[in-house]
Amino acid sequence: MPLNIGSMKNPHLAERPKFEKLVRYYLIALCAIATSIILSQILVQKFISEQKNDSRVVNLSGRQRMLSQQISKYVLLLGDSLSSTKKYEYLTGLQSSLKEWKEVHKGLQYGNSSLGIKGNNSRTIRELFEGIEKDHAIMVNSAQQIIDKLELDPSLPADSLGQDINTVIHHEQAFLNGMDSIVFQYDDEAKDKVTNLQSIEIFLLILSLGVISFEIFFIFIPSAKTIRKTFKKLLLSEQKAHKMTLEISSLYSSLEQAYQDLLEVDVAVEDYTVFAKSKPTGDFFYFSDKFSSVMEFDEVPKNIFKWLQDQGYDSRYLDNIRMMTLSGKTWSGDIKVVNDMGDFVWIKINIIPTMGDDGEVETLMVVATDETEKKEAEAISQEINKERIEKKVKEQQFRSALILEGQEEERKRISRDMHDGIGQLLSAMKFNLEGIHSVKSDYEREKLKTSKDLLKNVIKEVRRISFNLTPSALSDYGIVPVLNKFCREITKLSDLQVTFENQTGFLSRLEGKVENNLYRICQEAVNNAIKYAEASEVKIILSHNSQFLNVDISDDGKGFEMDKLEVKGHLSASGHGLFNIRERANFINGQCTISSQIGKGTTISINVPLD
Repeated sequence: MPLNIGSMKNPHLAERPKFEKLVRYYLIALCAIATSIILSQILVQKFISEQKNDSRVVNLSGRQRMLSQQISKYVLLLGDSLSSTKKYEYLTGLQSSLKEWKEVHKGLQYGNSSLGIKGNNSRTIRELFEGIEKDHAIMVNSAQQIIDKLELDPSLPADSLGQDINTVIHHEQAFLNGMDSIVFQYDDEAKDKVTNLQSIEIFLLILSLGVISFEIFFIFIPSAKTIRKTFKKLLLSEQKAHKMTLEISSLYSSLEQAYQDLLEVDVAVEDYTVFAKSKPTGDFFYFSDKFSSVMEFDEVPKNIFKWLQDQGYDSRYLDNIRMMTLSGKTWSGDIKVVNDMGDFVWIKINIIPTMGDDGEVETLMVVATDETEKKEAEAISQEINKERIEKKVKEQQFRSALILEGQEEERKRISRDMHDGIGQLLSAMKFNLEGIHSVKSDYEREKLKTSKDLLKNVIKEVRRISFNLTPSALSDYGIVPVLNKFCREITKLSDLQVTFENQTGFLSRLEGKVENNLYRICQEAVNNAIKYAEASEVKIILSHNSQFLNVDISDDGKGFEMDKLEVKGHLSASGHGLFNIRERANFINGQCTISSQIGKGTTISINVPLD
């Protein structure tokens, strides 16, 4: 029956969940979270700055009271002191205190950067400063007159200073009372700021909780339902894939049986005869008529090794044969050559060294038989069934390819949706929780800490699932970086030590389906080691030559008996990890070898052609 390509389209790939509404909700929620965090930070930083200014202002206001009392003390001491040394000491103290008193008084009203105050006073405080301004000015003027008089005449009698001293003392109490009112007013205003900030913080907390509730009911729950529905579709697709792989496995068995039957074709083959004799160097000194008739030589070749090299065989390969025969060993093999008429000839050949009396190789005998008719008969027999079987196999492979590609597309989409949708939302929620500071009771703090820890674990699990579904680096960088990252991620997320080694420095890129299936094989093998092998270490070793890429996945687990698994059907039925590994290897034209011993672990080798 012809293959209906249109019917093979994966219906799940055509069904794209519409996330536009969720994206809009997500953007709104993210903006609300960002706004609340920014507002909270602005308010906190502004409050901290104002608190520094308020504490500095209250401190300096209190110091003004002390300086006014200190000035009064100095002027009294200057009026009572008769010692010139003491007068000089008191005068110096009065000058210093007066200078600071005037500077701070002005800074409290209008601000002073050197003192660290802004001077942004309320109307009440400005009125209180106006009430003490007259007393302050009179005290400054009288104290300055005392200083000026004593600087002109240090021995001036106390009676000359009496009026100024009385003026300072008389106005001191009024100034002190006014400064007390100012200090109390500064303190009350600072408390009002703290109360207002608490109210704003409570409002922002309520807003944040509302945003979180919105995210849960309108974003996370719908997203979870969509992902659950998509996983069901993916599971159905995988079940169909398993059914297809069973059909392919049956066809492979039929193909192998057909090839086995072809190998048993009974074609008469002539007996071995001596075709030629040569010296140890390969130079012919005897040439049979049989050899000449098979090859239809117009001119007999001089040297067997030179003749084989002219037929296209590698010189290093021929040098190994020469060294082998010179050591006294017989070489056997099949060669395919072209006779002088241009026809292919298959010869089964043995090069047998004969030894002389001195123990050295004396002659090389070329004993062979013509297998051309047998090979041609086998080829004709193979062509009888090969086309029909290969057609069916290709049809099944095509179906399988579509299903596997559909699965990979589903994985990529789910991984992208989880990373760009749920992952971003969880990160936004984490930032939101980190922005909540106004938690009072120990119970609430503990619940908040538990919520943060749970959210971190959820984000970690979402990233792990997203990476396992389809690592984005696979299409960007290739199989080597992804396997390296895969081993590091599994080591972090499990108790298993998984290491990756690129023995031959392989860096080339492969086809997308080859890289995807190699990654899935390694993923399946490591998961089996985690679930069933009870292993402590898994090694993934990659090596290559000019023709093949080889991947070995080995563990030090408990191992198993291959015969028992084959009897139970684990190696021939879909749904089993080892069966899936073999099928994926076949899909990319690779060879899969599985070896295991009880107590010695398991090794899975995948050999993929590079051409």
